[in-house]
Amino acid sequence: MLAVIGMLWADMAWSERFAGLRPFLKLAAIPLLLAQFERSDRGWIVVCGLMAGCVLVLTASFISILLDRSLISGKLPGIVAKDYISQSGFFVLSAFLLLELAVEAWVEKRAWLLAAALCLVAAFLINLSFVATSRAALLVIPVLLFLFGIRHSWKIAVGACAIWMVVFLAAWHSSAYLERRLQSAFSVRMDDQQLNALSNRQRIAYWEASIDLIKRAPLIGHGTGSIPNMFRHYTAAGTNSDVNHVANPHNETFRIALQLGATGAAILWGMWLVHARMFTGPGPAAWFGLTALAQNVLGSLINSHVSDFTQGWTYVICVGVAGGMMKRSRSVGRLACAAVELDERGHAEANT
Repeated sequence: MLAVIGMLWADMAWSERFAGLRPFLKLAAIPLLLAQFERSDRGWIVVCGLMAGCVLVLTASFISILLDRSLISGKLPGIVAKDYISQSGFFVLSAFLLLELAVEAWVEKRAWLLAAALCLVAAFLINLSFVATSRAALLVIPVLLFLFGIRHSWKIAVGACAIWMVVFLAAWHSSAYLERRLQSAFSVRMDDQQLNALSNRQRIAYWEASIDLIKRAPLIGHGTGSIPNMFRHYTAAGTNSDVNHVANPHNETFRIALQLGATGAAILWGMWLVHARMFTGPGPAAWFGLTALAQNVLGSLINSHVSDFTQGWTYVICVGVAGGMMKRSRSVGRLACAAVELDERGHAEANT
């Protein structure tokens, strides 16, 4: 609603205002998905479909690496999804969903399911360590591991952290790719000419320009769709700087605040907090939603992952489906409690 109203004070053509509105529209699908999967018992079909798709992408990625050739024109070997950021994001999501499945299999003493889940987790982590990973994935994995531990018990938390440290150190010393990725992932040194370091310096320039522009309209921003025009004419960093050639501040909070000010940023973080509260309960559905939420929030610190197409729709679908499953389980629980109360009341009346 605020994004629609924000079109009124944007100072550019209406075509650009409508273009700026489009990334917001996907969020309207969340309440529809909540309503659908509160009434449907097929939420797990969506989850299984997601993981099956990721396993197929994982298999194709390994085949591409073994053949040392790209399976898709225009992509590097090992990349078979949209790009390495999207692919590594899907692999992290699947790995942590399978980790929860492994815990359930352990509790239920289902050895074959436990072995299959752990093998797939290992395969996803190997791909992330040796084939392709993003800075967002490097940031998300330890946080998700911490959340996974505190949801269960201190023993699982300590064990998970210990296993992660062993796996991480082993991967670091055995994977030249991961070592280079970690060295340059957060480098901003001017003498470092690696692609990641250059990207980091550009990202800082975008953030500095964003802060400067937000200060000029801090409360309600510059209007929906105003970022391309503002960045195009931004002169504080020079007339031909990196800022002039992009329309993405690479930070979701800045992206919202540039257009809708502190009001929009507060609504964004309010949305995340409400979704986090929705997934505070136990069970795999809550973990599914919490994993997608944490990944989106952390990724949005260094990218615009709510507004981006792939990451944004992944968040919308995962939160909508998981939230609907949570609401359904609570509704079923309330109905079961009501049935027990009615049964007890009936017995009491019969005895009377």
